[in-house]
Amino acid sequence: MAFVATNSVKRSDRARARVQGVRAAGERRFEETRERTRWLPLLIESFEREQRSGAALLAGGLAYRLFFWLVSFGLVVAAAASFWERSDKASLTHAAKSFGLSGVAARSAVSAVEDGSHSRWYLLVSGIVLITYFGVGAVRALRVTAFIAWPVKPARLHRPIRASAVFTALFVLGFGITMLASWERHHSAGLGLATTIAGIAGYAALALLAFHLLPRPEGTGWRDLLPGALLVGVGLAAIHVFVVYYLSDKLERSPKLYGVLGASTVVLLGLFLIARVAVAAMFFNATIKRRRISPDRGDESDALRADAVA
Repeated sequence: MAFVATNSVKRSDRARARVQGVRAAGERRFEETRERTRWLPLLIESFEREQRSGAALLAGGLAYRLFFWLVSFGLVVAAAASFWERSDKASLTHAAKSFGLSGVAARSAVSAVEDGSHSRWYLLVSGIVLITYFGVGAVRALRVTAFIAWPVKPARLHRPIRASAVFTALFVLGFGITMLASWERHHSAGLGLATTIAGIAGYAALALLAFHLLPRPEGTGWRDLLPGALLVGVGLAAIHVFVVYYLSDKLERSPKLYGVLGASTVVLLGLFLIARVAVAAMFFNATIKRRRISPDRGDESDALRADAVA
């Protein structure tokens, strides 16, 4: 009897050990899976905060201001290109197409700049003034989004002209990255992957600088802004592919089918996608920062959101 009891105890111990081993292996796999998907809960929480804060409306307002800035930029491009248009008529079309979405605005101004030198100077000066004006509007829209996303107490925009100039410089650099990536991809198919990665890095660097200049809580450093900047880099690269392989055909056909309104709608779609990525990146940064400081911290009061929107 004692022998049977001893064997029963041993079998029980072995079964218990196997159960503990299976449980330990399951816990390890669970921890590994959670570690691999640790960004997923943050993305979900960030998306939920966006929806509660009206992110689609924020992106729509930003896209609206970007559209008018883009039209003004197209006027400047068309006016500047018109100074050598008479000697090389194809150069104006090439310059307009090289700027992607802004080329639509440039092509719409071609007929105006062909009237004479006075029109060229008028459009150049008025385009610069409008770029400054609508650049200030775009910066204010970005600041409202930052106030709501973090959230922080709203403050007045100081030196709006300088802020508009910085915004214009960042956007032009973004156009430059897009043009360079398109040129490299067209002339060297083998460097397509390297060009895409370099483009993502360039977009992310510009976004990181922009987020650093926008309002944010004290103690928020470059490291806290990096996840959103990477999201912008990947998002803008995806939008660029979408524009090249889908929207470009729409831009060619829409003026013939629907007139100027059709082309404007297509451009607004592209700008809305860009604005939506920028808004999502701000909320993503704020969510990560909030979870890092206090995982159980609830949302801030709605008073700051109301003040920011006002």
